[in-house]
Amino acid sequence: MLFRLVMDVFSHWLWGMALTRKKVSWKVGGTMGVLPDLLAFIPASIYRMMNGIPRTSVDDSTVTSDMPVAWEIYQWTHSLTFVAILYCCAYYILKSKGHENPKYMAWIFVLPWFFHILLDIPGHTIHFFPTPFLHPFSDLMFDGVRWSTWWFWIPQVGVLAYVWWRILKAEKAQSMEDIADTAALA
Repeated sequence: MLFRLVMDVFSHWLWGMALTRKKVSWKVGGTMGVLPDLLAFIPASIYRMMNGIPRTSVDDSTVTSDMPVAWEIYQWTHSLTFVAILYCCAYYILKSKGHENPKYMAWIFVLPWFFHILLDIPGHTIHFFPTPFLHPFSDLMFDGVRWSTWWFWIPQVGVLAYVWWRILKAEKAQSMEDIADTAALA
């Protein structure tokens, strides 16, 4: 189970990098892809440790109410409302700094976070961190499957591997074309 949880975070990182490839630093794209989870679970873990609360073992019987602090934060970090606020802040900052296309770059900045939420909607059950994507305006959530369910997990990893294969293949072809163009000019 721990391996699949680590893979969940790693896949969000890789999706964030893939979605923003060549548009922002991989560090920004990857980080934005995992921040919705990290901002919920790291402070909750710190709170738990500071208050001597035992670590919750995550298995198939674990429910959201076993992690109340994480859930309080998770509702915000997994809300499209929060993504809209992040977009507006990024747009304002980019516009005030005179960026030539602040709308586009603000969208690229929040895209990994937005996609994280989209992946989590079907990838969480109603019992274990359902995705409150309309919080605080609605409690609408869908009963998906646990991300670690093999028939959900394996295809998601397969699609991610395929996307990266296509990205790297296209970049290699572009690199070969650039080399050929440079050789032709010489």
